[in-house]
Amino acid sequence: MRLIVSLIITSVSLAACSNLSKSEHTLRHNYLAITQPGIHMDEAVILIKSRIKPEGSLYVREGVPCRDREELRFQKGTHSIKVNLGWYFWGVEKTPVYGEWCFNEDKKLMDIIVYKNIDDSAGQSTTERSPGYYQ
Repeated sequence: MRLIVSLIITSVSLAACSNLSKSEHTLRHNYLAITQPGIHMDEAVILIKSRIKPEGSLYVREGVPCRDREELRFQKGTHSIKVNLGWYFWGVEKTPVYGEWCFNEDKKLMDIIVYKNIDDSAGQSTTERSPGYYQ
């Protein structure tokens, strides 16, 4: 029984220390190093799948801009890629992590938005948000 409890505590601790548990700002910075501003949307899809390796879905959304999570009326870019990056546990709470890659009318990367605990159906905002990068 002690072994089972020890394994559970260890696995929860490891999950809490996962890459996705880093701050939204740090994740955004790390992803911008992989998918640099100015790259084409098609190239970004390849890099996201091969280097970032999201645990969830990836949607290429032509004609759909990124939305500012604090001010929903503000939009970034003309096209976007929405990615379910995965999740991590903080204690016993499961925290989902999402990213949006924002592209201009020429399908060149402008910015990345990383956010946690979003229920898109409710249009709620996060408590923490990565700062924007604009070209």
